[in-house]
Amino acid sequence: MTERTAQGPDVSTAPGVEHRPRSLKPPAVAADVYDEDYYLRWCAGFEEWENSGGSRHDALYEGSLTKAGLEPGDVIVDLGTGRGELLAVAISRGAARAVGIEYSHSALEFARKTLEASSSGPQAMVLAADTRRLPLPDSIADLVTMLDIVEHLTPPELHQTLLEARRILRPGGRLFAHTTPTRTIYDVTYRIQRLAVPGRRRHWPADPRVELERVMHVNEQSRTSLTRALRRAGFGAVKVERGEWIHDRFVPEGSPRRLYHRLARHKATAWLAIADLWAEGTRTS
Repeated sequence: MTERTAQGPDVSTAPGVEHRPRSLKPPAVAADVYDEDYYLRWCAGFEEWENSGGSRHDALYEGSLTKAGLEPGDVIVDLGTGRGELLAVAISRGAARAVGIEYSHSALEFARKTLEASSSGPQAMVLAADTRRLPLPDSIADLVTMLDIVEHLTPPELHQTLLEARRILRPGGRLFAHTTPTRTIYDVTYRIQRLAVPGRRRHWPADPRVELERVMHVNEQSRTSLTRALRRAGFGAVKVERGEWIHDRFVPEGSPRRLYHRLARHKATAWLAIADLWAEGTRTS
């Protein structure tokens, strides 16, 4: 186990480990797709970041760390850290070290600005790397977070990333993930509504996703598929639960939009309407 210090553990480059491929294929979604416009117009929390120059952070990051159970003194690694707000909030909550991983040049620049604007100090850092090959030693982290990155990784990419997350966790360390939107709201609920009423097939698009989603969201999840992915990567105590977000803006008409809200009220039908999932797993050995 890596020894803790007042500044947090050493995060020097890790040696190769058995499950890592000798070389990585190019990512399914190229790094330059995640450009400045994406982080300032699409990536959650952009309004607060832009209005403050990175010194204030959307409440979603504080809420996510509360839900994840971050404790003072923890070492956290955030995969796909984006603008880096989670790192800054983790340090403000007493994390010993917060390390962000990103492969987008634009994200790296934003994250560095965030950490500087937030006066996060040397305990926070962002590294340019692919999540399938983390430049970190084994058993270094208490918590690994993956907020809205799962859907951006193909199944093989996600599996390799989860293996790496498990490798850098200490025994007993936790993985915490959020993903949105679910596959169900598009491929089941929307599809049924489109086919159920005559005339809708002429006016409703077959695929309601916006172009950005078609390019970036290469692996939308269901509760079952995400549970299976974590277990396959060796995580124990896996729990995947629905969130609370109801996404209905893509539905062309008002009345069908309201159906999502009605479905979300009932436990038996909520899976057809809720657009996000929270997941956690533990490194048990």
